[in-house]
Amino acid sequence: MDFSNLFHFDWSTVPFRMIAFVIAFSLHEWAHAFVAWRLGDNTARNEGRLTVNPIPHIDPFGLILILFGPFGWAKPVPINPLHFRGNKRLGIVYVSAAGPIVNLVLAFLFCLLFIAADHSAWVYSLSDKWAAAVMYTLGACITINCGLFVFNLLPIPPLDGSKIFRFLAPRSWEPFFYKLEMYGPWVLLLMIFIPGLSTYILGTPLVLLLNVIQTLAARTLGY
Repeated sequence: MDFSNLFHFDWSTVPFRMIAFVIAFSLHEWAHAFVAWRLGDNTARNEGRLTVNPIPHIDPFGLILILFGPFGWAKPVPINPLHFRGNKRLGIVYVSAAGPIVNLVLAFLFCLLFIAADHSAWVYSLSDKWAAAVMYTLGACITINCGLFVFNLLPIPPLDGSKIFRFLAPRSWEPFFYKLEMYGPWVLLLMIFIPGLSTYILGTPLVLLLNVIQTLAARTLGY
C-alpha cells in the first residue's frame, strides 16, 4: 500500500473516507459506551450512545475534518466514573482505551481484507471503476482507523490518551492536568490550523503503524 498521499486531500476520495470514518467512529464510540456499561455506568446507554448507529455519535466539525485529513472526532461519550465498580480511576483507563483499541483491531481486519482483495480474482473481475472503489474503501478504512488510534492516544485533553496518561502519572501531577484541561482544546486547534503541524506530530507514528499492520496482515495471510 502506498501511504505517500496520506495527508493530501483529494475530492475523489471523499466518499471512501466518509464510509471508512462512519465505520471507525461508530465502533470507537460504541466501545467507550459498552465498557462503561459493563463497569456499571448506564449514562451512555441512557443517552442512546450504546449503539453502532453513527447518527447519535456525529460531531459535524469532526466529521468535516476527517474528509480533509487523517484525523477527526465524534461526540464524546458521556460517562460517570462514580458509577463504576471497583477502582474508578482504572475504570476511566479501561473506557478511554476501549475506543483506540477497537480502531487498531479494525485497522488490522481491514488490512487483511485489503490484501485478500488484492489477490482476489473476484475483485479484478469487476469493472475498473468498481474494483478501484472496493480497494479505495478498504484502504481508507485502514488509514482512518490507524489515524484515529494514533490521534486519540495523544496525551492532550479531551483525547483518550490524556485520561490514560493521567492515571499512569503520579497523583502529584494533578495540578498540571487541571491546567492542561484548560488549554488542551486550544492545542488541538493549533494542530488543525497551523500548516504542517499535524503532519509533523502524527506523520511518523502513523506511517510506522500502517507499515507494521501491513506486515503483520501479510504474514497472517501467508503473503
